[in-house]
Amino acid sequence: MPKITTPLTDTEIRKAKPKEKQYKISDGAGLCLIVTAKGSKYFRFDYSYNGKRKSISFGTYPGTSLKEARDKRIAAKELLYKNIDPSNAKQKEKSENDTFENVVNKWLEFKNKEWTSPRTFKNTKANLYNNAIPLIGNKLFKQVTRHDIINIFETMRKRDVNELQRRIANILNNIYRYAITYDIVEHNIMSDIDLSHIINKKTLKHFNAVTNKNEIKMLMEDIKDYKNNFKADISTIYALKLAPYVFLRPYNLRFAEHSEIDLKKGIWEISKEKMKTKKDFVIPLSTQVIKMISEVQQYSKGKSKYLFPSPITNNKPISDSALLHALKRMGYKERMTTHGFRSMFSTIAHEKINEHGHHSDIIELCLAHEERNQVKAAYNRENKMKHYDERKELMQFWADWLDGL
Repeated sequence: MPKITTPLTDTEIRKAKPKEKQYKISDGAGLCLIVTAKGSKYFRFDYSYNGKRKSISFGTYPGTSLKEARDKRIAAKELLYKNIDPSNAKQKEKSENDTFENVVNKWLEFKNKEWTSPRTFKNTKANLYNNAIPLIGNKLFKQVTRHDIINIFETMRKRDVNELQRRIANILNNIYRYAITYDIVEHNIMSDIDLSHIINKKTLKHFNAVTNKNEIKMLMEDIKDYKNNFKADISTIYALKLAPYVFLRPYNLRFAEHSEIDLKKGIWEISKEKMKTKKDFVIPLSTQVIKMISEVQQYSKGKSKYLFPSPITNNKPISDSALLHALKRMGYKERMTTHGFRSMFSTIAHEKINEHGHHSDIIELCLAHEERNQVKAAYNRENKMKHYDERKELMQFWADWLDGL
């Protein structure tokens, strides 16, 4: 004779106490109450689909009442009668009720497993929350229209941020591809939009830079006297002194770590995760740079992992505005930027090719620039030490030229 299960009552559920291990109390027909060791309670429906045992949660108690759980059991059994898996149906229903913001966060969580840099996740999320979420975040994803998307770009257009517009367009396209893959929507509406009509035309951005010999001489003298003329923290002073000699991208200079530098070998090695090119990069150090870094390490090594720690906390490097602010204080506003040291080196190095004797390819390698010729790049499989000796000679030439001013 089959065992008869006595249905649950609200009183029984309320009085159910936690035990050492999780346990269940059956209501019959697959529905049961799970009581965890910590005392939380939720309804679970156990069923069989295509010969496999499966389970689905119906919600926590008391948020979900006993009557609501039983109603959900009836609905699930009706789906099973139609040969539909209740778990898949629940997931689809959840997707159909997803807001744009919910889908964005799911995509960010999914992509974060692929991105190697935390900075990529942080910047991408910030871009979406600053430009898209405020306008359509609460709207159901499946109800977002072309006009909604166009409005995002029209709003951004007023701020003249064309590069950011392109970045957002690429991000939104990836989000829609994700949504299609997971059956949240059936069509990528980004493909219906001609972005050339709504995104500002791309303008070539030039970083302000001092490239005239006499102006460079004055700049180097101002940097040398910066400590005496202005009140500044020691990290900014040394980072400013080092910047012309290594002409790194501002991020790589700010986030320089002691572990990256080997003064005995005279090299500074930056991992691909930090590089714009996503390739490991090695900088041969001139004798002048080795001396400067030795001085820097006397105050920062052992206190912080960063070569130029923030004056506020040793756990962070100097801010991205520190050097730019220093240049402005010296009177170089709209004349020189931190990134401008790269242009300064490139201009003079190309002008002095007959003196240092190195091809323009060596100059580009010192700047960690990508090969623009795609065919040539496809066959170029050399490692981070490519033309190391030539680059070392050029870096020393540059340091001597600066000192010679």
